[in-house]
Amino acid sequence: MHYQEFLPDARLRHLVRNYWQADEVHAAGQEEHRFMPERLVRLTFYAGSTWRGPLTGGDLTPMPAASLEGLTLTPLRAVSSGTTRALGVELYPWAARQLFGWEFGQPTLDLSIRHPLLARAVSALLRLNAWDEARQLSEEWLLGLLSERGRELKAGVGAALVLYRSLGQARIGALAGELNLSPRQLERQFVAEVGVNAKTLSRLIRFEEMHNRLWFDPNLSLAQLAYELGFADQAHLTREFRALSAMTPRRFGQFVQLDTGRLRAHLLTPEQIAQLGGSPAGRVGALELSAPTPEAVVAFLQDPASAPPLA
Repeated sequence: MHYQEFLPDARLRHLVRNYWQADEVHAAGQEEHRFMPERLVRLTFYAGSTWRGPLTGGDLTPMPAASLEGLTLTPLRAVSSGTTRALGVELYPWAARQLFGWEFGQPTLDLSIRHPLLARAVSALLRLNAWDEARQLSEEWLLGLLSERGRELKAGVGAALVLYRSLGQARIGALAGELNLSPRQLERQFVAEVGVNAKTLSRLIRFEEMHNRLWFDPNLSLAQLAYELGFADQAHLTREFRALSAMTPRRFGQFVQLDTGRLRAHLLTPEQIAQLGGSPAGRVGALELSAPTPEAVVAFLQDPASAPPLA
């Protein structure tokens, strides 16, 4: 499998975390994948043969040429065959809300119905292995949507920024005081701007962080991981992991060891790790991320295009 990540245009960095592209040739027959709940909303342009559906049973449906999904609380399964190519755009939830009217809890949005010409064009470019052209066309489209539908970022997005950078461990009450709002006011603004409440977003951020770290090191100490991510104890971490993934952390570790070549679209790039103070050669689990100061949040909201990509 060939996999790469790219930073977006500076004008989109307050909305788009990154672009990724993956080109995979599956062995004879079919190959099964797992997609865990994530902290971002994923826009995917696709060319190939993949069917996906609930992990716990139910019908599988063909993956459309362009789709939007994310911040789900249940895992998905996918079955692929032949050569598959995907161009992904990792969107922050407020971006998906502004640009596409995304709502938390909605099923996968088939953008090939809403934007058929674009979906067909990008999919055709992927089939031709014209990655740069596909990415450029997608970015120009997103910039056009930003010009038409973009809105000013306010306190709710600022609070979400703090949650991302603190790995979901910041508290709304403390954030509200720093932003001169009551907790109820901030929570209302958070839901209106981000599209999901702070508790659910924090839950997904922490889940994906432990998921990422266990992917890098399936034998990581669960007790230490629970401590670093603010869980009450190892049992609390295990219950939360099972609730969102339908498997225990150790079972997931066994799955990773059997399937180490899978797509890692949710992982930080070496450049982003270095930018956040970690070692490019180290594990995400070794990072120590802290929430930005209120001044940094205000600066981000005032001029998001000059801000670095969020974690």
